[in-house]
Amino acid sequence: MHELEEFFQVWNHSSKPCVFSLEVHFVRKKVKLGIWVDAILVEEFRRFVAEQYGKISHGLLGFEVSQALQAWMSAHKGTQTELVHKPPNPIPNVFQVKEQVKEYLRGTFGYEQIYKIPKNHLMMAISSLRGTDERTVKKWIRLFEKYKVIKWVTPSMLEFLA
Repeated sequence: MHELEEFFQVWNHSSKPCVFSLEVHFVRKKVKLGIWVDAILVEEFRRFVAEQYGKISHGLLGFEVSQALQAWMSAHKGTQTELVHKPPNPIPNVFQVKEQVKEYLRGTFGYEQIYKIPKNHLMMAISSLRGTDERTVKKWIRLFEKYKVIKWVTPSMLEFLA
């Protein structure tokens, strides 16, 4: 299984058309695609994705863009068999939970910037947000490690990476 890499971001600070940079994450290979897209269309697409998922997080825009490209190509080839109807990888969930954990840490422990924290603070945040079962807490810590959200500095101290 491939390691998580940073997904694309769209920067648009003017009313001119913007460069729409995209990294598509397939099991096969990621490629970066740079194209010119109307700024209004990009903003409408971002709002559309945010409405569907509640917010825009890592991987969702790339997933939705790749789905749109597949649908468009399938429609113009006259076949629907090439459509990929898989839900997004669990990556967006992991990043949503990461943001929830950070928000919990800010509210509960008063962190202004969350960089290095004790292991027990992370365990308390996960158990408060996702359930107190030890297996659940361990599962989320493993997912955070797998998707490079955290790294261990010492056995009792960790660092948030993303």
